[in-house]
Amino acid sequence: MPDHLYVHVPFCDGKCHYCGFYSVMAEPRLTSLYYDLPACELTQAVTAHPKTAHEAVRTVYMGGGTPALLGCDGLRRLAENISAILPLDKVEEWTVELNPASVTSEILKTLLALGVNRISIGVQSFDDATLARIGRRHSAEAALRAIHLAQDTGFENTGVDLIAGLPGVTTEEWQSTLQQATSLNLTHLSVYALSLEPGTVLSRQAAAGNLKIPNDEAQLAALAQAEAALAQAGFVRYEISNYALPGFECRHNLGVWRGNDFLGLGPAAASRIGHRRWTNEEDLADYIEALAEEREPPRTAETLDATDDAMERTVFALRLNEGIDPFAAAQRFPSLRDRAEIWEERLERLARQGITERGGRRWRLTARGREVCDAVIRELF
Repeated sequence: MPDHLYVHVPFCDGKCHYCGFYSVMAEPRLTSLYYDLPACELTQAVTAHPKTAHEAVRTVYMGGGTPALLGCDGLRRLAENISAILPLDKVEEWTVELNPASVTSEILKTLLALGVNRISIGVQSFDDATLARIGRRHSAEAALRAIHLAQDTGFENTGVDLIAGLPGVTTEEWQSTLQQATSLNLTHLSVYALSLEPGTVLSRQAAAGNLKIPNDEAQLAALAQAEAALAQAGFVRYEISNYALPGFECRHNLGVWRGNDFLGLGPAAASRIGHRRWTNEEDLADYIEALAEEREPPRTAETLDATDDAMERTVFALRLNEGIDPFAAAQRFPSLRDRAEIWEERLERLARQGITERGGRRWRLTARGREVCDAVIRELF
């Protein structure tokens, strides 16, 4: 199996105004059905790749949605079903995403007993008015309680998500959220720029002129403000949207951005094994029906040639602060041997524009370059 396993639990108790991720309302009938389904999909994957069936998984990431809505028994059953097929005894990092409103002592103790050693809590803001404006269903007090409860339960590796550039948030309010976050003995902070996703409440409000969305300049200023505040608190920006205390970088995310294979289970989950990659369709009903009939879940899939596969696995590492070494990439992927010199020339040209910089044999993005990361990646393609 791949080094990295992702399990998508698609249940929520409502839809946040900014969220474009696939989710469905949690109902006991659906959640109880779901306990066994990712393991059924995993069995199919093991059958398709028998040579790797007994290899150890290095990281597990359970996200959503809200995995805690499965309840303690559901989480145990989900994990036990997966571990019966795939060894989880050598997992280095096992992350579970939690929403503050779903954090209980019982859920946390269950996760700790299963072997989970990393918690990521979706806070987004420590301002109640802002939380209400974006459709979050928790308060700042609930977020603080969830963080402290996770730490008191024994999760030394606890992090939170924040969103920069939310509508109606002043510089002072954003600074207050950042100061609150850095005062909580957290090990990891994800800071995402607000993105208007089609079909969301925020996008409809903006289109109707009922909500003013910060422009690109304001978004970049909020991200820069976050970087300054977090750097002062000892956090390193190891990836465009992620900060960690040294040694607490998310190993799952690092593995994916470094181009390692990963397997995703659940509706909307993405996978990459060898030259083949696929994404399950965003439809829980079809997912349930297919697995009940022992069919693959509905998905879009493609097989890349060696060069395209190698290029993708290499250039997206530019999102990481460690950057890329074109010549090391050519050694890892022989199909890139003719590409290394071309990339060196292009990265040199971008350096003259202040977008990239060299550190030894590696190239990485500058602060300016991180603002146009997607364009740099397109340039290398």
